Amino acid sequence: MVSPPRKKYPSSLGLKIFVAVICLAIIGLEGWRDWSARKQEFLRIESEMRNLAKSLAQHAEDTFNLADAILVDMVDRIEHHGRLSEDIAEMQNSLSGRIQTLQALKTLTVYGEDGFVLSSSLPGHGKVNVRDLAFFQHHSASAERKWFFGPIIRDPLGSEWVLTLSRRLNRPDGSFGGVVQVSIPPRYFANFFGRIDLGSQGSIAIFSATDGKILSRYPYVERVIGIPWTLSRWMLEGGPYGSRTYMSPVDNVERLAGYQRNHVYPVVILTAVSLDEALANWTGEFQIRSVGIAVLICIIGLLGWRLARELRRREQVESELAVLATTDGLTCLANRRTFDHRLETEWLRASRDGAPLSLLLIDVDQFKAYNDIYGHQQGDDCLRKVAKVIAGSVNRPGDFVARYGGEEIAVLLPDTDEPGAAEVAENIRAQVEALALHHEANAPSYTLTISIGSVTQAPALNRSHAGPTELVRMADKALYQAKQDGRNQVAIAKAA
Repeated sequence: MVSPPRKKYPSSLGLKIFVAVICLAIIGLEGWRDWSARKQEFLRIESEMRNLAKSLAQHAEDTFNLADAILVDMVDRIEHHGRLSEDIAEMQNSLSGRIQTLQALKTLTVYGEDGFVLSSSLPGHGKVNVRDLAFFQHHSASAERKWFFGPIIRDPLGSEWVLTLSRRLNRPDGSFGGVVQVSIPPRYFANFFGRIDLGSQGSIAIFSATDGKILSRYPYVERVIGIPWTLSRWMLEGGPYGSRTYMSPVDNVERLAGYQRNHVYPVVILTAVSLDEALANWTGEFQIRSVGIAVLICIIGLLGWRLARELRRREQVESELAVLATTDGLTCLANRRTFDHRLETEWLRASRDGAPLSLLLIDVDQFKAYNDIYGHQQGDDCLRKVAKVIAGSVNRPGDFVARYGGEEIAVLLPDTDEPGAAEVAENIRAQVEALALHHEANAPSYTLTISIGSVTQAPALNRSHAGPTELVRMADKALYQAKQDGRNQVAIAKAA
């Protein structure tokens, strides 16, 4: 019996793999392109945030420079023209005039050496004492004449948060004579930052470069002013500028930020935009491209799978045709054409290896009479049963069974000597007889029987034979002898 040929890797499977690889390649290339575009957009926004932070750091420096210029002027005026407390108190109108025109400054105040207010742009605070505040303690303990940028505090002349910038006043002998101090409200910076469009969830903040406390923030949140920011370490310990993403502890918004540390005053400016809003354009384009790519891949996949299915059907048809071309349709055994090819192959192999090759030629006894008595359908069924018995009696992988023609069946037994072939033949004959199929015209047993002609040759040893056709001729001659001797038997051909 011939097994249909099977391809280990059918073309349809190869086509499916090819289509899958193409789809994955498209996804991979598009994914790489989108990731690169996202990275470029990310870098662009980082650069914008750093540049904005740099500009706002310069604005903060200009604001503090303005405040310090006023302090320098006031220190000079007081030390050279108004040393008496009475004279300083009379300067209140001048102080108020200086401050009212400057939105960045809230108060300008002169404190005596005891910490009490001598004069201020806000009148009515003569009993306020600041000797316990950081800026006053610094100047009273240090003879340094440089400005002092103090920590954010509650305004001693009010209740709001203020940033303080101060300078020391000296007496003519150089001893400590008091402090001139300017208060800058955090809301000023928050209001100024509010003019900059960073989207609905953007944020700008000023931090102390010494302790990381929030000095001002937009949007302004009163409760976070003056508290250390847990994420400020990367700004304080890193370079003078940089960028990164972070999750804001204030409103739980993920942001992309840039920062700039001022080189004059101990402040850091942080500008941040919501990551979702920053990448909104890229996200929109990515979604549109993703839908397009998904549609394209679906089309390619659908067409590829349909083509693979049609190719598979074609392969199945070709496989069936190949089976039909090599198989006998009635008995499902190999046909005569396949037998001739296999016989040639085994003959050449036996010649090369010096091995014996045996052939059994089997014929159903009185088969024409069987057809005449029982009809051709019964005759066909009889042949199928005989073929099944013969195929089942041949168990070795190299053995080969074919329908030779009509009711004749051939069995090719490679590497089998004469006694072995005779044993196989007798086993086949006995099993067919054991079917006990009634055959009215096959006397004397009146059951279906077969006759077998057996021949064995060693092609490499016997060069006198012309080839495999001689093997068939000798088997046919032996079969004829079995018929002549009374049928239902095995006849063994003898070499000439």
